[in-house]
Amino acid sequence: MSDTVVTREDIPLKKGKVNKKWYSCGEDDWISGSKYVNVAFGTLTVIITVALIIQIYYGDYQVVPHGSVASDSLECSKIGTSVLKNEGNSIDAAIATAFCLNVATPHLTSLDAEGQILIYNHRKKNPPVVITFSHNIVESKHLPTSVLGLAYIHKKFGFLPWRDLIYPAVNLARNGILIPKQLVQAVAQTKNYDVFGPLEAGQLLVQSDLATTLEHIANMSESVLHSYLEELNETALIETVIATKFMNFDIYVPQTDATVGQFLVDALNIFQTMNLSETVFSDPVYAHELVDVVQYYQHKSENSTYRMFHEGTISNIAVMDTDDNYVSLVTGLYQLFGSGERTHLGYIEDIYSNKMSSRMPVLITDSRYVCERRYVFGVNNLGSALQIISNLLLHKENVTEAIEAPRLYIGNWTVGFEGSHLPSFPEEIFEHSPWKSNLVPEPYQSINIVVKYKDELSSHSDSRGGGIASRF
Repeated sequence: MSDTVVTREDIPLKKGKVNKKWYSCGEDDWISGSKYVNVAFGTLTVIITVALIIQIYYGDYQVVPHGSVASDSLECSKIGTSVLKNEGNSIDAAIATAFCLNVATPHLTSLDAEGQILIYNHRKKNPPVVITFSHNIVESKHLPTSVLGLAYIHKKFGFLPWRDLIYPAVNLARNGILIPKQLVQAVAQTKNYDVFGPLEAGQLLVQSDLATTLEHIANMSESVLHSYLEELNETALIETVIATKFMNFDIYVPQTDATVGQFLVDALNIFQTMNLSETVFSDPVYAHELVDVVQYYQHKSENSTYRMFHEGTISNIAVMDTDDNYVSLVTGLYQLFGSGERTHLGYIEDIYSNKMSSRMPVLITDSRYVCERRYVFGVNNLGSALQIISNLLLHKENVTEAIEAPRLYIGNWTVGFEGSHLPSFPEEIFEHSPWKSNLVPEPYQSINIVVKYKDELSSHSDSRGGGIASRF
């Protein structure tokens, strides 16, 4: 019988035991010689006796999760954890989840989307690796941007066969998905009724053309697929990260986002000096300072590289596996539904632009202790990054509170707020404010996260995106 249990964040695990290994966090030093044998034998006897008593009294128990995937679709999160169960690594799980999201969230991402992935192994402690696949870097007449980017990532870091990571998405496209309300909201916001025709939340959406295309991609031979990758500029694909310290944490963002990353740390340092109340989102001082800080850096950067960034859609996948591989993969289109045109191959074509996307993967680790909290998630702009990181590190909220807290959408001259998300900002925040506020239309941007503390995993998919995290 398997010792792993599949679960999801809305059905939490019962308290269980962690299967410790010699490299686990919190282990005592080794004992050697006959003393070790005696202690080990005595300990084993006690453990077996206690375990039998507990099982008789309480029944079977569940174990602490070995891996987790958080995305904007429960179906896709489950596909990701299935990959982990089948001995795939976090990179494999992220790739399979990304292909699934092309089917489940076509308003946010597609086979032609741009993206970035941050990959880090906490045991090796090497600097994280970032791979960027943008339209300007990944160009080919054979395959669309996202497919080439994911194929390159798989070649470098994947473990399971390529086809095994795509076929779950093939089946989903062929059998149909239950239309999420966020997809219906995106159609209503853009008035783009021609992409899929009339849609209603809860109905079945079958994408046969996309299923055929995905199946063709899945069945490509390794030699053919790798021949397409030879056309890519590998130097442009792989980049390093910028590492910055805040409080007792190291924050990693892609080097291309160095300007955003430095602005982020400067802004957090300002926040650290403030005396904020416990319920920070209800404090007008917090909200006003947040807006002032973000707009200051946005205006400050008008003549810098920050103006080269464009805020499009974001589809964020966060993954951790049992070998401490941490992955944040962000993909997205120039805007909802990209160009608004669906090709004869079934996927939505993106708008090609010279501007870099402001979306970025984020990794946070404790700079003092190896086994303290480690976070992976993705954000779409400086304002979102500042709000989530301050929630996690300054206000010490748990991952669910930090993600579900009300969020401001901060532009150069206006501030957007969410009218339908709970909890919400109190009205006092917008009274007598120096900035013009407006209601942000749904669907709202989502941020999904996985965190590890010692050997325990926690994860949360943002309710704004309609997803649920999966663990096993």
